[in-house]
Amino acid sequence: MTGERRSWWPELLLGLATAALGLASTLLSLPEVPRQPVVGVFAVLAGLALVGVRRWPWAVLVAELALIVVGDGLTLTGADTPQLAGAVALAAVAYRSGWRATAAAYLLYLAATLVNVLDPGNTVIFSGGQGVIRLIMLGGIAAAPLAFGRYLRGVREAARAAEERARDVEERRLVETRAARLAERAAIARDLHDIVAHHVAAIALRAGAARYAVQHTGRPEEAVTALGELRDTAGQVLDELRELLEVLRDPEAVEPAEPQVEPAQVIRDAARRLREAGLAVQVTLPMALSTVPLVVGTTAARLVQEALTNTLKHAGPGAIATVDLRLVDGALLLEVTDSGPLRPRPPLPASGYGLSGMRERVGLLGGTLTAGATENGGWRVRARLPIRENT
Repeated sequence: MTGERRSWWPELLLGLATAALGLASTLLSLPEVPRQPVVGVFAVLAGLALVGVRRWPWAVLVAELALIVVGDGLTLTGADTPQLAGAVALAAVAYRSGWRATAAAYLLYLAATLVNVLDPGNTVIFSGGQGVIRLIMLGGIAAAPLAFGRYLRGVREAARAAEERARDVEERRLVETRAARLAERAAIARDLHDIVAHHVAAIALRAGAARYAVQHTGRPEEAVTALGELRDTAGQVLDELRELLEVLRDPEAVEPAEPQVEPAQVIRDAARRLREAGLAVQVTLPMALSTVPLVVGTTAARLVQEALTNTLKHAGPGAIATVDLRLVDGALLLEVTDSGPLRPRPPLPASGYGLSGMRERVGLLGGTLTAGATENGGWRVRARLPIRENT
């Protein structure tokens, strides 16, 4: 209710000011113009009608035009204040209505103005060339409030369009932010798999080797060696997880680091860990691997790391794995093959990000990937990574 009362104040002040101006002009009229008390009535009515000009502009305009016609017929100056108030109402109609309604309001206001200007004893005012000029000037003066109202309408529409654009930009920003967060989550999931899965598989196998050494071989030194390697691997996993968690807490607090190792070193380290876990690994790398784009080399290293992790999980100690990378016809060809398990072994739980993550990485580079069982019970992963100049 408070807001509604306050919203009436501008129109109320406008009406009172118009009425006061009309009364003042009546009291300060020229001596040769006879004073007519009814003129003040028309001034007050014209002013009070403006109180509703913002809510009912058409009704106020019609009322003001009626006061113009009636005041001109009954008094000499009774139409002056309604003429001014009618201009305000015409501006309000132009602001609130379309072009057709505005044109109709303008014609009505111009007709009432002509009635006010044309007196019975002064019918030649618009005759001849000067009359045409006077008529044009009168039409221009009557069009001034119309132009002002349309200008304010254009400003309002421009402000509304700017608000809509700002709202669209904000919504688009929210969508982009949400998409970026989803992409970041997918990248974090891939990184977690790449960082953790390989080491955790090695930890599980080394723990199993230590248990086997204690229970069956009677050589505790082998168990001690396996437990030492297990401790080293677990410490490395903790360090890598700690770095990842720092980025998750505050991505801007950790500056992007340069690659600590080359793709070839990542592949050699993965092969070394498999050898330590009891698998035979043969690696063939091209001399020109360091010359390929870093994103291609890194993707190849991650693929090899994931494939060897799967070999460690599913084939186990005693298996033979081969890693072969070649540069052929503008592409890096990758093949990782293992001989399969020597004997049935309990499966390790799958993360769900292995092959899907590999295919996603290869797809981002426009490459192809195939994976499947071999005839001798092993597993083979093949990938082709195109090398582009702008990669």
